[in-house]
Amino acid sequence: MELRKESGMRQKMISFLIMVLCGMFLVSCRKPSESEPVLKLSLDAEVSTLDAQAAVDSASLEVIGSIMEGLYAIDKDETAVPAMAEREEVSDDGLVHTFYLKEACWSDGSPVTADDFVYGFHRAADPALANENAYLLDIAGIANAKAVSRGELPLHELGIRAVDEKVLEITLDRPVPYFQSMLAFPLFFPAKEAFVEACGNEYAMTPERLLTNGPFMMEQYNPSAVSFSLVKNPYYKGEEGKVEKIHYQVIKDSQQALLSYQNGDLDVAPLNGEQADQLKIDPEFHSFFLGSLWYISPNQKAKGLENEKIRKALAVSFDKEAVTERIMKDGSVPAGFAVPRGLGKGPDGADMRDDGTVYLEYDRTAAAEYWKQAREELGLGEGDTISYTLLVEDTEAASLIAQFFQNQVEKTLPGMMIRIERVPKKVRLSRMKDGDYELGLVRWGGDYADPTAFLEMWTTDSPYNYGSWSDAEYDAMIRYANKGYLHGEEGKRWNTLKEAEKIVMEQAVIFPVCQKANAYMVRKTVKGMEFHPTGINRIFRKCEKID
Repeated sequence: MELRKESGMRQKMISFLIMVLCGMFLVSCRKPSESEPVLKLSLDAEVSTLDAQAAVDSASLEVIGSIMEGLYAIDKDETAVPAMAEREEVSDDGLVHTFYLKEACWSDGSPVTADDFVYGFHRAADPALANENAYLLDIAGIANAKAVSRGELPLHELGIRAVDEKVLEITLDRPVPYFQSMLAFPLFFPAKEAFVEACGNEYAMTPERLLTNGPFMMEQYNPSAVSFSLVKNPYYKGEEGKVEKIHYQVIKDSQQALLSYQNGDLDVAPLNGEQADQLKIDPEFHSFFLGSLWYISPNQKAKGLENEKIRKALAVSFDKEAVTERIMKDGSVPAGFAVPRGLGKGPDGADMRDDGTVYLEYDRTAAAEYWKQAREELGLGEGDTISYTLLVEDTEAASLIAQFFQNQVEKTLPGMMIRIERVPKKVRLSRMKDGDYELGLVRWGGDYADPTAFLEMWTTDSPYNYGSWSDAEYDAMIRYANKGYLHGEEGKRWNTLKEAEKIVMEQAVIFPVCQKANAYMVRKTVKGMEFHPTGINRIFRKCEKID
């Protein structure tokens, strides 16, 4: 591990002093009185970690988003805006980014420095820590990120350095148009080396062993806690809301969450489809898109599915709007696309879906014609049938979508039979990666706000190209969008990605079903909440609660 080590005696002394100081600080912090606003929230799973570099689950990311802050943040319009960065300078080739940091403090009163960001990035890349999200450093274009995270280069070769205490320089290996938005993700947050090293394996396990630089800090927390609280960080100097405390409960059952909301024990409650359908006319009902797509992947190594006509017949044979209205019921929308809304903006500020382009819309007449042509090309006689098995995970939503697809296909395409095989999600993922399936129902969420978060999946060598489709022109387009374009060619890149999506859709590489939404009840006294399709989905740091 390329991390600075102290001698044994000095290490123990630093650990002791830090713990004493943190304990004094936490005792002296003012706690909100009963009359001050408390935001009452729920999570559907326990927080797995408060270590920003290690977090991968939505519950952990949400809480970290309230207690920590990176160089950039995402605003309510899905735009990356400076947070810890006062300003940024970019070299003419778009590869060297210099950040001038704001005056900011950790929750112990010590300053946040450029070295803290260097250490945070090093922790993210350190192969000894094996962080699941380390690959995002390479996605963000950080120079040498892949080699460093694989242990092929030392940590100090990562493309980041502290010029001085308040100036940070990050070097990329290629221009990345979504670079700033990635800096809002917790993996890229700072960490204070002396404190983390002193805490050792207990880092981020309790409030006393966690330093934060965001608007809140932990008041109560232990690993796998089913309730815990955040309070205002008195050293935070940035823009913040008018909530003094956030109290979380872990409530895994949506019915219990709704009852808690109705009883006044929650200010925000997630809804399942049935609840959303019943409450959608309530003024406190809200629905928000996720950067998540349900789609069916045809395995082109399965006999017949290499035929484009049969894929198109299947893709347009079922009513996607009925899926969203009868099954999802939560604000999800029919998908006639491979890139969901919210996956980044072009140079003109427009989302890829803003132009209204859709593909593979439900059309029984077209489906019948494609099916007729496919039968002729495959040499199927008048009484011949063909059958495929649809592999799905054993969840209620997946099962209902599969049953609907089966029913509609068999009615629309006479002679086509669909069988359903339900398995646990891990089994479904493993079998699809191995190519051991014919049709597979997938739900994919983008890890970052750019169309390549989806479009890269269908390149020839992608491990997520379950269907084994291959197109040299398409591969070249994605290579250009990822690593081939030059600074200043953002418009050309965006148009290339739109053309790449067109290829995927016109060849029916996947059968899109719907873009997922999450539905909530939000008390009318709560203002300023933000919901985002990628990254940290729910942000409460600027909330206001008016009792």
